[in-house]
Amino acid sequence: MAIRINPIGTYATGIFDQSAAEIVAHDPETQRLFVVNANQVTVDVLDISDPTNPEKITEIDVSNFGGVANSVDVANGLMVVAIEDENPQEPGRIAFFEANANNFDNPLNTLEVGSLPDMVTFTPDGNRVVVANEGEPDDSYEIDPEGSISIVDISQGVEDLEDSDVQTAGFEDFNEQQEELIASGVRIFGPNASVAQDLEPEYIAVSDDSTTAYVSLQENNALAIVDLEDATVLDILPLGFKDHSLEDNPLDVSDSDGEVNIANWPIFGIYQPDSIALFTIDGEDYIITANEGDARGYTGFNEESTVADLELDPEAFPDADELQQEQNLGRLTVTNTLGDENGDGQFEEIYSFGARSFSVWDSEGNLVFDSGDRLEQDIAQAIPEFFNSNHGDNNSFDNRSDDKGPEPEGVAVGVIEGETYAFIGLERVGGVMVYNISDPRNPEFADYVNNRNFVDANGEFIPTSLEDGITTNPETGDLGAEGVTFISDEDSPNGEPLVVVANEVSGTTTLFQVNQLDEDAGGVKADFNNDGISDFVWRNFATGSNGYWLMNDVNQGDSFTPSARVSIPEETNLDWAISGVGDFNQDGNEDLVWRNFATGSNGLWLMNGVEREGIETFAGEDNTDWYIAGVGDPNEDGINDLYWRNSENGSNGIWYLDEDLNVRATVALTSETNLNWELVAIDDMNEDNVDDLIWRDRSTGNNGFWLMGGTQGQEVTEIVSIATESNLEWNIRGTGDYNGDGFADLIWRNLSNGNNGVWLYDGNLNRLATVSFDTETNTDWQIVNR
Repeated sequence: MAIRINPIGTYATGIFDQSAAEIVAHDPETQRLFVVNANQVTVDVLDISDPTNPEKITEIDVSNFGGVANSVDVANGLMVVAIEDENPQEPGRIAFFEANANNFDNPLNTLEVGSLPDMVTFTPDGNRVVVANEGEPDDSYEIDPEGSISIVDISQGVEDLEDSDVQTAGFEDFNEQQEELIASGVRIFGPNASVAQDLEPEYIAVSDDSTTAYVSLQENNALAIVDLEDATVLDILPLGFKDHSLEDNPLDVSDSDGEVNIANWPIFGIYQPDSIALFTIDGEDYIITANEGDARGYTGFNEESTVADLELDPEAFPDADELQQEQNLGRLTVTNTLGDENGDGQFEEIYSFGARSFSVWDSEGNLVFDSGDRLEQDIAQAIPEFFNSNHGDNNSFDNRSDDKGPEPEGVAVGVIEGETYAFIGLERVGGVMVYNISDPRNPEFADYVNNRNFVDANGEFIPTSLEDGITTNPETGDLGAEGVTFISDEDSPNGEPLVVVANEVSGTTTLFQVNQLDEDAGGVKADFNNDGISDFVWRNFATGSNGYWLMNDVNQGDSFTPSARVSIPEETNLDWAISGVGDFNQDGNEDLVWRNFATGSNGLWLMNGVEREGIETFAGEDNTDWYIAGVGDPNEDGINDLYWRNSENGSNGIWYLDEDLNVRATVALTSETNLNWELVAIDDMNEDNVDDLIWRDRSTGNNGFWLMGGTQGQEVTEIVSIATESNLEWNIRGTGDYNGDGFADLIWRNLSNGNNGVWLYDGNLNRLATVSFDTETNTDWQIVNR
């Protein structure tokens, strides 16, 4: 099963770069979202009964209970908030509320927990609350509280609980094992810190039977296993290091080379996961981690350096001078606490923060899968012009390559129609990566959606904030994905699975709908960056220039813009025209079909995304009255074929091709002798997996579909009239899927003023909406998405 996620609704605080939307939890009974707003020292309460229009209905002022809120969760009508003390090194509190309350001034109860409670969650059975108390040091590093896990039994209610009812699973018993833990790979390195002081619990995942918690220790690059029934830490598991010199583990390490350069380097990545989640496959528990990375950078202690600042061991790095150049490793942020194996001040190994990946581990902490370089490769393919951008500036190409790259931070797991998916939020470049993890050892890419607008209609970078510097520019969309939550179809307000993302830089909370696609229908037409959304193919019929607009997905009724405009090679012989789009060499990439209207020759550009890899020729058609009307697979053999129309006599036909581009058969279709009718596009408009013919009458503005069937897709089963567009300057220029619902939409271009639009369809011949996209006033440019 293939899925796509599409943004359908956003709530915006308008607050820029002040952590106004961080962690989000959902209550299915009230269809409320609870969103941590650190800037306002509140938890915002949003009504998502209409998920396309989330509305704030109230807020919870947590300043009465301490400092800012860090985390929130909901279960069985009960909501809990984790709140740090005004002095973060002092014990914090958790506060309980009824999720359906109209007034949140008075909590049901508050309880003291450990220092800096960073994450709170209910166990799956709803009987316990578990809190990760990070215990961060102060800036001078003179006060370093112990990290711990608080456990509260709420099976008999919360109103009568006292502070003494809070159980603490601490790490004091491991203080005597410091050397052994370090030798195993656990990072314990704070100045004068015991093991219990140094360990910093970050995030919690609980087993389905509610007996065991797995806790990420981010700075320590480790995972703690906690017995919830006995409130005891059972083990501390080192996560190891990622060897970036291996073939599967390249990365881009420089922001100074002006290009995407994902390559192998002699360095190690420290996984250091932030969010984690647990899922079960065939009775086995697995933990998925978002390997963000984090450094200790305090006034009293700072582990951050760059490779250029390190003195590299000449035997380990005989090419140190070259490696330390800025366009190579020189600017990469690394730790100065690892790699000097013999203490001589020279580094034999180099360790960078994070792994730029997600990983899957078994319940004993063994690595089952790591995504290697896939996240950076996916971004480079989807939005190459904005690769590794920072979240606060749209004009920041490659800016984060010398740091932690896209920074996978949040992760949520959900089951859809029996398949298990991971939704991974990328803090810096933004957006959500989706992978099918039903096979934990071989996850498969499903989608990447970034609800962020980098440029405007003129290709100019959009400022991320307004001139005051404190208000988010609403044109920019989402910035800084932080918390990610999955809502199942059973719990969803509209009956469809949803993914909710809180974005801390833009201060926005966005709901994405998960749409299931018909895998039998094949890939998305004209999708050149494989993001699940069709793109636009352009040719300039005056100059011979060609290009793509790589499109963002569109919410129903809204306008939408390209995420990038990409030039592809010119073809200055203007007798050649792009006549179709489709994958003709079964490599998963869309290719371009060409026809020479002077000679009748035909050709093919084999594309690899936005790059041309080769040029092929195939059988010509000397009679230039025939034009290629589009590409489809009417006989469903997995090989694209060509549809033809004769502009002089009204004949129509199909060339059935084989995998070597040979014409293995031809078939005549029903003629349309009224030559005012133009065969403008080919696509499946009624979700029966058979391509249909799309027509426009150039004299009246009438439009229609020929619904096709038969064993080879050659029989007209029904003729359907659709809405008339009487302004004859408007022309249908092809089809594509522009809202990620898996159904073909119609592309329109006004040949007089350069306006463009799309009619969105639902797969059942119903037009859902008309949306506009960026104008191209130079009408020498034409869209050719046939």
